[in-house]
Amino acid sequence: MILLPKQYTFYFLTILLLLLHFSTFSQLLPYDMVEKMGRGINLGNVFSAPAEGTWSPIVEEQYFTDLATAGFTNVRIPIDFFGDRTTGTTSSYSVATGTSGNYSGIPTDYIVSATYLDRIETVIGWGLAQGLIVTLDFHGSTLKSEFIYTFDSEETAYTHPSSAKRAADNEKFRAIWAQVAERFKNHSEDLLFEVINEPYFHMTAQDMNTLNSDIISIIRATGSNNTTRNIIITGGTGTSHEAPLQIDPNIISSDAYLIATFHYYQPFNFTSSSADSRDEQTWGTNTDKNTLATRFDQVSTWATTNNIPVFVGEFGADNTGGYKYSSGDLNTISGNSTGFADGGPENASRVEYHRYIAEQAINRGFSFAAWDSGPKSNKTIHMRSDSPASLNYNIANFSVNTYGPKNTNKSTVIDTSTWVEDVKDALFESGTWPVCYGPTENALIRNPTFECGYNTDWSFRVSGSAAATFSDATTDSKNGEAGAKIVVSSADAYNKVVLSNVVYTEDLTDKKITFKVHAKSLNANEQSFKLRIKAVVNGANSFVPSPTFNLTNTYAETPFEFEYFVPSQTTSIQLQVLVGEFQGTYFFDEFEVEVEDLDVLSTETTTDDEKVQIYPNPVKMELFVKISKKIAHIELYSILGKKVYDTTTFSGKIDVTKYPKGIYFLSLHTEEGEEIKRKVVIY
Repeated sequence: MILLPKQYTFYFLTILLLLLHFSTFSQLLPYDMVEKMGRGINLGNVFSAPAEGTWSPIVEEQYFTDLATAGFTNVRIPIDFFGDRTTGTTSSYSVATGTSGNYSGIPTDYIVSATYLDRIETVIGWGLAQGLIVTLDFHGSTLKSEFIYTFDSEETAYTHPSSAKRAADNEKFRAIWAQVAERFKNHSEDLLFEVINEPYFHMTAQDMNTLNSDIISIIRATGSNNTTRNIIITGGTGTSHEAPLQIDPNIISSDAYLIATFHYYQPFNFTSSSADSRDEQTWGTNTDKNTLATRFDQVSTWATTNNIPVFVGEFGADNTGGYKYSSGDLNTISGNSTGFADGGPENASRVEYHRYIAEQAINRGFSFAAWDSGPKSNKTIHMRSDSPASLNYNIANFSVNTYGPKNTNKSTVIDTSTWVEDVKDALFESGTWPVCYGPTENALIRNPTFECGYNTDWSFRVSGSAAATFSDATTDSKNGEAGAKIVVSSADAYNKVVLSNVVYTEDLTDKKITFKVHAKSLNANEQSFKLRIKAVVNGANSFVPSPTFNLTNTYAETPFEFEYFVPSQTTSIQLQVLVGEFQGTYFFDEFEVEVEDLDVLSTETTTDDEKVQIYPNPVKMELFVKISKKIAHIELYSILGKKVYDTTTFSGKIDVTKYPKGIYFLSLHTEEGEEIKRKVVIY
């Protein structure tokens, strides 16, 4: 996996970034967005119901205040747009093979209710106003019956892929998304789109690859913030944790703003144990937890390989004992012989199930939204006290004599709680966001601080008459809990004991690369090392070593540095550390890399009508700016277009110590109305 511990910053300048205009607004990249999403919850059964209020109380603004106050950072809102919410029926078209040519409709046959969109926009606005990441999830019962089921030959709603009705249904789904995307295209980056909910029970991987590709294109085509809005996708055929693994890698690699999702309700005999056929009331053995962890690891490995972050969009277990908070009695289940729940999870197991999934998700860098469908349902976390229509009863005053025949003591004690507290608290109880988190692309050095495992993305080779071992520096690391430790027990030449990072194959034409590392030895002196670049230039291997670096038994304040100028026709480079010359113990930590464009970076630029001096550049502490004309306004932007500095009273220097390392763009506005732009590197 990529190994970019977030507490250490190093930067890489690609050709693409060089071409970006510094003032262009950019959405958060998917990995950053998923981290920002963190822990969340679903507003279930509100807009995914046939009508708002039929399955769960109508939502009020206070609901989102409750979420933010509790500490949640994202909310997923399942929303159905089929049924009477969108005009245009497709029922008149043939379901028969080979009739698609008879489809005569057009996208404007299918118009989403403006009133409904207004309501959705209001509710989304409430969530955004509370600082929550909001996911608009296309999800609902009529979505299933009118669209998803038509792909499944075992459903009565099935239509042949070449039928006129399949063509009509496909156009309707896409027309709806076009209107939704258009309506929300100017909303902030904190609004995410989820293409479709749980299609995989009825749609194949190929069905979903086609649908994902089309909807992504439709959303992007509406422009504005939708050009880079993060979109949540899943695959077909495989269910639960296997769903995202079915996504075509070409879809992932063709769009830089995608997030994969899966839902987890296994084992169903526990999570749905209020049903007659499912009767496991306990969960939490080592086997239970190991099974879950293994499945999450499968998703994590896949995500790392495909360079896409993950959102666990739903998980949960039935209410304790099959209870229904809005009735003070057992939940009604029409499929059960009694018409009511015939059991349900024991409370400790229900709490632990939520806690453990939240922990395992966060530990792997997966954001999540626990499933909650309110007090009128079988899975309750928020009691929907935001709605005046809510009337709930305290579970502590309820008891079951027998499930079959049903014999219960109903609760008549009013419950004014906002949350099912123990379940809500369990979602926050444990889990630590991984130190090693982020994309695997465009990193000249992976795992630069060894915090993701000392031998992850590092390889070790011993040859000749040398003898050496490679292990974790642990307490001898410079910072953090890990580093590289090499013990040379028999010396030969420098290049006989080699520690190598990954091979980097992106274009580095006309670049100067500065490699940095902190290092020390066990002995106070008589040990040294070299850095070396192994490159492929004009199809042949090229080895360029650094000067010799002499070590002491303490880490120096400043790192050892090695500058490498990339020759033309270079197709790959690899950083290597050479330590075979002397016996002893070596420690390495905190590698960094800086990439500078030889054509762009400069400290002084002169034209016919101006002279601007910007120094030092690269800069670490204070950036000085001198210009022959008077400055009226000065701004500094990050590489992603975020303004970090803005003043009309410029003193001649900017303190840059508060800004992360990286590429920035300076915009100078003179009193004559001219704008002068310069690139700045902060290290």
